Amino acid sequence: MILHFLDELQSLWEPFGQLGSLAVRAGLAAVLAFVVALLIGPRLIRALQMKRYIEDQVHTESETLNEINRQKQPTPTMGGLMIVLAVLVSGLMFGDLTNSYVMLAILSTLGYGFIGFIDDWIKLTHPGRKGLQAASKYALQALVAGSLAFVITRIFQAQGLPELLGLHIPFTGGAWIDLSGMGGLPFMLLVMIVVTGTSNAVNLTDGMDGLAPGSLIVAALAMAVLAVAVGRAESLELDLLYVPRSQEMTVFCTSMVGATLGFLWFNAPPALVYMGDTGSLPLGSLLGYVAVVLKLELALFIIGGVFVWEALSVILQVGTYKFTGGKRVFLCAPFHHHLQFKGIPETRIVVRFWIMAVLCAAAGLASLAVD
Repeated sequence: MILHFLDELQSLWEPFGQLGSLAVRAGLAAVLAFVVALLIGPRLIRALQMKRYIEDQVHTESETLNEINRQKQPTPTMGGLMIVLAVLVSGLMFGDLTNSYVMLAILSTLGYGFIGFIDDWIKLTHPGRKGLQAASKYALQALVAGSLAFVITRIFQAQGLPELLGLHIPFTGGAWIDLSGMGGLPFMLLVMIVVTGTSNAVNLTDGMDGLAPGSLIVAALAMAVLAVAVGRAESLELDLLYVPRSQEMTVFCTSMVGATLGFLWFNAPPALVYMGDTGSLPLGSLLGYVAVVLKLELALFIIGGVFVWEALSVILQVGTYKFTGGKRVFLCAPFHHHLQFKGIPETRIVVRFWIMAVLCAAAGLASLAVD
C-alpha cells in the first residue's frame, strides 16, 4: 500500500522514493507491527477477561502437570488475535500488494488464524470439549495448505525454472530432488506437509510463558535475512537459488518479529495473556510458507529446530506408548514438560530454549554454504 503512496510523493521530491526500499519497509514493518500489538494488547486482554475467555491449566490428563500449573493464575487466552492483526496491518501497509507471494502470505495468516480462532472459541465456550475434533481441524488445515500449494506450484511453473519445483538439500552446495512430476503433485504435497507441519509444531511449543514467541522471533529473523539473500541472489552474485520477487517475504518476516515482540511484552512470565491456537497456528503456517517460497524447506528444519524437536518428542511419546503397551520415552510430552517434571524452573527452561533457537538459526544459516 505504501509503495503506491510513495510513487505519488516521488513525483514531488525524488528522495521520497528511497523510503520504498526493501530495507526501510522491512524495518518499518517490524516497528508498526510492534506498536499495533502494544496498542491492541491492553484492550484485548480486558475484553478477554470480561468475556471470561480464561485458560485454566489444571484440567489436563496429567495430575503432575495439573499440580505444577496450580501455582499459576487462570489467564486469558486467544491473545494471538493481537499478533494476527498486527501482522496483517503491517504486511498490508508495507508489502507490495502486486506481488503474488504477498497475497498468499495474507491467505495463510487469515486461513490458519480462522482455524485457530474457532478451535479456541469451542474450547472456551463449550466446557468439556477440547476444541475442534482432530479430523475437522486437520481437514481445514489441509484445505488452506492445499490452496496455497496449488497456487504457488502454478506460480513456480510459470517461472520456467525446474529447480523451483524441487527439494533443496542443505550442506550440499545446491543439490536438489526434482518434485515436478505429475503436474507438480509431489511438490504440492511437500508444501502441504511443510506449512501444516510447521503450524502444528509451533502450536505444540506454545506451552510455557514466552517459549514459543521467543523461539519464533529468532527463526523469523533468520528467515528475514535469507529472504533478502534468495530474492536478490542474482544481483548480489550469491551462490543461492534465485527466486524472483521472493524478497518481499522479508516484510512478512519482520512483521512477524515485531508483532510477536509486542505479544511477548504481555506474555513474558508471569503471562498476562496466552497466545492460544489463534496465534500459534497462523504464525507457524506463515513461517512454513515463507520457507517454501524461498526454497528452504529443509533449512527450516534446522532453523526451527526447537519446534521440530518439540513435535518429534510428542510423536516419539505417542508412538512408544501405543506400540509398547504403555511405556514412555519422556516423563511428559512435549519435551518442555519433561524438563518441567524434572523440577527445572519454567523460566530457566524458556531461556534455554531461546538459546537453542539461536544456535539452530545459526546452524541453518551455515547450512546454505554461501561463499
